[in-house]
Amino acid sequence: MDKEKISKSIDGSLYVSEDVIAKVIIKAAAGVDGVVGIASSAHNPLRLLFAKENHGKIKFRLDGDVLSVAVSVLLSADASAKETAEKVQESIKEQVQNVLGITVAKVNVNVSDLAV
Repeated sequence: MDKEKISKSIDGSLYVSEDVIAKVIIKAAAGVDGVVGIASSAHNPLRLLFAKENHGKIKFRLDGDVLSVAVSVLLSADASAKETAEKVQESIKEQVQNVLGITVAKVNVNVSDLAV
């Protein structure tokens, strides 16, 4: 049996943890010129107890097989907020779709601060 037939005859599921989705989003956003980092979220004691990691101000919702993302970023003082936010949207959408195979419906970007 050749490789193509084997891959077609295997039926299964892929499960991706929320931490993995968050890490792909962080990597995609942080890789954009002008982004200094992801805004930190308030330290919620329950979140610290039950979550593996605090990923900052990233929210996402998987509705069926389509993902919606909201992320807050810190920009360098000389970055254009509009252009950088658009590049963050494109980068997150591309990375999530390429790495995880999940369709991204929308990416909302909030510029929460400038690094001066």
